[in-house]
Amino acid sequence: MTHLPRSAVIDSLCPRDRSNLIDRAVPRSLVAGERLYLTGHHVDRVHLVCSGVIKMTAADSEGRETILCLGLPGDVIGDIAALGDQTQPLDAVAVMRTSVLGCDASLFARLLESNPAAGVELARALAQRTRWIIDIALERTGSERAVRLAARLLDLADLVGQARNGAVELAVPLPQADLGGLAGMCRESANRTLQEFKKEGVVDYRGRKLRILRPDVLERIRCNGRGSRSHV
Repeated sequence: MTHLPRSAVIDSLCPRDRSNLIDRAVPRSLVAGERLYLTGHHVDRVHLVCSGVIKMTAADSEGRETILCLGLPGDVIGDIAALGDQTQPLDAVAVMRTSVLGCDASLFARLLESNPAAGVELARALAQRTRWIIDIALERTGSERAVRLAARLLDLADLVGQARNGAVELAVPLPQADLGGLAGMCRESANRTLQEFKKEGVVDYRGRKLRILRPDVLERIRCNGRGSRSHV
C-alpha cells in the first residue's frame, strides 16, 4: 500500500468518500525525468503526489523548458484538466524518484460536490499555484536574475523550508538546473547567482543541500526588484 501523505484536499473528504476514492486509486512510481502527463494529453485521473517532486513545465519554440509550478507530497495535480474535462495544459515530470496515486477524475469531481470543505481546500491550492505562476510571469518581464532567484528560493522556503537556528533548510533537494528553470534562467546563470549569494553569506550549499542563511536579505532583494519594476 502506497504511503499517503497529509493532504488538505483528500483529508477534507468524509471518511467514507475518502476510502472510496483511495481504494479505487492506482499507485505509480516514476524515476527522475519520467513524464506523468504530456501537454495536450487527455488523462482520466488526477494524481496525489505521495513522495518526491513533480515539476509542471512548458517548452518554447526552441525547446527550452520553463518550470511554472511544483507538485509536492500532499498536492493534487492534474486537477485543472480533469475538472474542466480538457487536455493537460503542461507537462508533468518527476524531478527525482517520485510516487503518485492516480484517482478516478470523474469520481473525484463528484466527491467534491458533496464535500464542500474539500472543494475549498482545492480552491486554495489552485489560488496558490496561480499566484506562483503570476509572480513568475511578472518577474520575467523585467526583473534581474538575482531578483528572480531570490523570489523562488523564498517561495520554496515557504513551501518546504525548515527553520533551524535562524537559517532555513530546503527539505526538497532540487538540482541547480531546476532552480534555474523556476527562476527563468539557464543552469549556468543560476549557478553564478547562487555563488554570488554564497559569497555574500546569504545562502550556503553543498551539492543539492541548500540553506538560506539570510532570508531577510533575499526578501529585500525581491522587494527592491518588485519596486523598481513597478516604476518601469
